[in-house]
Amino acid sequence: MEECPICFCQQWELFTTAVDRVLLRPGESWEIQRCQDCGFGLTTPVLSEEKIKHYYPSTYHGDTVRTIEAFLSGKLQRSRSWKGEKEKVDLVQRFVDKGRILDVGCADGKFLWALDPEKWDRTGVEFAEQTVRLVNDKIPDLTLIEGDLFSDKLPENSFDVITFWHVLEHLPQPRAVLERTQKLLRPGGWLFISLPNFDSLQARLFQRHWYAFDDVPRHLYHFSPRPLALLLKENGLKVFKHVFFSSRVNFHCLKYSLINWSEAHFGSRFPYYMFKPLLMVFPLLERLSGKWGMLTTISRRDD
Repeated sequence: MEECPICFCQQWELFTTAVDRVLLRPGESWEIQRCQDCGFGLTTPVLSEEKIKHYYPSTYHGDTVRTIEAFLSGKLQRSRSWKGEKEKVDLVQRFVDKGRILDVGCADGKFLWALDPEKWDRTGVEFAEQTVRLVNDKIPDLTLIEGDLFSDKLPENSFDVITFWHVLEHLPQPRAVLERTQKLLRPGGWLFISLPNFDSLQARLFQRHWYAFDDVPRHLYHFSPRPLALLLKENGLKVFKHVFFSSRVNFHCLKYSLINWSEAHFGSRFPYYMFKPLLMVFPLLERLSGKWGMLTTISRRDD
């Protein structure tokens, strides 16, 4: 085992094993290791950046053409998924209401579409070449850049806000990623990171059936508040607060964790429907413990 990329400890413990529920490749399973010092999680065996690309199917981000058409016709804005994008906008605008924003791993850019172009200079970075091309062709008042956060098309000290919506856990070398993020932000700029909480009640209860593990090995790492805060501080980013966001995403994760458990142990969803009323109670336990299934951390670049 390699040393922990957060605290450099070399002592790991097996948290659970998991399978890729996106590609469902027979015979493949993955170990989720947890650092015994800081609690950071690591998916093993560790894949090279070249190999991990083969675990992203062409349909991973959905049908971009259809999504763009729905947006331009106004149909998307009436959908449930659009409410999720507006929730993100509302969260960001509780702290900063305008400026230059960068969304990392933006996929088709729906979050950027939901921002008011009169208030925001909107940029996204995404490695999927075809997605970037389609969006730039059809939605010209924002900019999507093909590649990653290290693109030379992203100038340093230029962004008021940078967002990672369930993206950081996908990226190799998280220390280098946050170091680069700090350089791209203007002094006092805001950083929003949302991802599954490895220290949550959901992770502890459901173990291998936790919905957040469905995306291994694409989820290279598994964060909780302590290791994420350590990494941010090391890179000149001061944690402002951890917030619960969002109840919709949290409930979705809880629901499908229970479905995974039901199907794995009983071969059907029948037990899920029996226990479904408990889903209404579980968020109360999460609230009391502070260990939500989703972790959203808001930080700022030190002036």
